[in-house]
Amino acid sequence: MPGSKTKTVVLISLLLLLVVMYAGSGIFSLQSGQRALILRFGQVVKEVSDSGIHYRLPAPIERTIKIHIGRVQTVFIQERKNDNFERFTGDENLIIIHALISYDIKNLTQFAFQATDVKPILQSAGQMCLSRELAKMTVDDAMTTGKSVLRLVIKEQMQQLLDEMKLGIRLISVELTDISPPEKVSTTFRNVSDAWVKKQEIVKDAEGYTNAIIPKSRGKASALILEAEAYSKEVVSAAKGKVDAFDRLLIEYDRNPQVITDQKRLETMQVIFNKCKVSIDANPKESMYYISR
Repeated sequence: MPGSKTKTVVLISLLLLLVVMYAGSGIFSLQSGQRALILRFGQVVKEVSDSGIHYRLPAPIERTIKIHIGRVQTVFIQERKNDNFERFTGDENLIIIHALISYDIKNLTQFAFQATDVKPILQSAGQMCLSRELAKMTVDDAMTTGKSVLRLVIKEQMQQLLDEMKLGIRLISVELTDISPPEKVSTTFRNVSDAWVKKQEIVKDAEGYTNAIIPKSRGKASALILEAEAYSKEVVSAAKGKVDAFDRLLIEYDRNPQVITDQKRLETMQVIFNKCKVSIDANPKESMYYISR
């Protein structure tokens, strides 16, 4: 009988130990940047975002899916046969594109259940959006001014597709690391690109010269106009003064013509004397007046 009691105690202890171990299997921990979904019989019942020690019911009742939601991941847009992505532009020129997509997770539940393999989906979406937009552009635009606009348009279109697919992914950036022609025609395209850059420099220099010379010319024109207006006012004012003086003289002449005539004769003589030298002979009896200039 004592032996049977001992066996019973051992069995109970083992059973309790198994129960404790089973209950303890529900303990899990999260590192910084990790999040976890707690599933109960396959249904999400809770999302845990705090790092540290947590508890869920043991399997098979509940299980945990851990994901690094803050980790930025990248994927290249490329063809399956090589690392390049080749497409035709709207003017039927072939170009090679190297594109890099950066993304993270914005919805843990959608990502865990909808995005079984993200990279092929992102590559296909990027290829489709790039092909569609490049068909609207010329090769010159794609390789120069349109490059920055293209990556923003691609990002917006891809994000819209991913949201419609409910993948729980947030695009951080779409970088077009290189857009170049095939190797056989790269020299020609490089010459065209250099010519375009030189053209832009010449245009900027011409615009700078224009912006510098036009204000100076306008300033000189304004100064000439102001000078002409001042001279015009001076001449008009002088003419009006002469007219007013003549009008006053005419009034006096009408009153007494002889006085005005004598006055004018004296004024004329005064002008002559001011401009000439008058000499008087020393002999008063034979005085003669010499007027010389």
